[in-house]
Amino acid sequence: MREPSDRPPYPKSLDLARDRSLTIEWDDGVRSVIPLADLRKACPCAECRGRREAAPAAGEGLPVIGRQADLSTQTTAASAELVGHYALRILWQDGHDTGIFEFALLRRLGEAT
Repeated sequence: MREPSDRPPYPKSLDLARDRSLTIEWDDGVRSVIPLADLRKACPCAECRGRREAAPAAGEGLPVIGRQADLSTQTTAASAELVGHYALRILWQDGHDTGIFEFALLRRLGEAT
């Protein structure tokens, strides 16, 4: 068991199943499995945030994800890379790559699933 500290949890490992989910093993023993559709829906880039904020009330589906025909490319990861020691950038199959997912956001998303 890890001693309590003021430091937030940090990923020990990241495993990207490009057509399914991101699995994170955290240094405090927690394991998060985040579906890629949830990650894309929560993309923190300015464009996606703006679309979410402009979207009408709930019930409209996934505000960032477009037409059903595009769904598979929008929720399939082509690759991912670490950004410094604080975040992960995902390049989506449709070319979108401006969202930088800070580890704190990934932890919150993992707790929500």
